[in-house]
Amino acid sequence: MSIGLFHTRLNVSNSMLGAPVLTLDLLVDTVHKKVSGIASVFQATWPTVNFRARVWGSYSEAKLTSKVENHIILTLDGSPSGPLSQIAQTFHLKGILAGDWASGFVDYRYEEQGQWHEMKHVAVHQAPTVEPQPVPHPYLPLYAVAVQQAQASGDLAQLKSVVQQAEQQLAHEDVLRGALEQLNAEIARLEAR
Repeated sequence: MSIGLFHTRLNVSNSMLGAPVLTLDLLVDTVHKKVSGIASVFQATWPTVNFRARVWGSYSEAKLTSKVENHIILTLDGSPSGPLSQIAQTFHLKGILAGDWASGFVDYRYEEQGQWHEMKHVAVHQAPTVEPQPVPHPYLPLYAVAVQQAQASGDLAQLKSVVQQAEQQLAHEDVLRGALEQLNAEIARLEAR
């Protein structure tokens, strides 16, 4: 386990098709044994659920068996606007997690539309990490329409202007690509030292 602050994202579900899924997006302060973050409950089947609350709480570490590994006893409360709000709490969770925060079981309840929903002994799993997608090209020249309009109007000056803009943009892109290659070569040279 990390020392200081760390982020963890947990999925809580009983693996039944159509059952609600609780996602806990938590920031853990190991120095003060405090936890805060967001709890979201989603259920796509009828009756649909789309619940969200800010959560806060604490945890303690305990050895529950004679084994060497520690377990986490986690307690969370939540409301739509945080712990200092005058709005009543709409979320409660108590559970036991493995010492690495990656698995365990919890009981939780949440209030939606004036009615409390209670879930008992639900499995906790580490949420899959989402790999960042590559950033698409920052611009996409769309000159076909401008070229077609210039051709249709018979305006040769407009057609030349559109073609010149496209050529300038492509030349600018080649200059940037060349500069990036030079930077990468310099980095490789410095790393070789």
